[in-house]
Amino acid sequence: MGDLKYRERLSSSVDKGLYRAIRKYSIETRIPLSKLLDEAIEDFLKKNGVSYEIEDNLRRNL
Repeated sequence: MGDLKYRERLSSSVDKGLYRAIRKYSIETRIPLSKLLDEAIEDFLKKNGVSYEIEDNLRRNL
């Protein structure tokens, strides 16, 4: 597989109930799971005062 320009592959495990809920929401709203995870991680970092930089030019301008 080719390299992702603005993305990093993440492999982890989560609670099955949380996974079912977020996957169902993703399907119902047609929002990709990767975008939902980006938003959740970004909210977590903001909540905890952790600085970060958005590297995706398209997302940076939002």
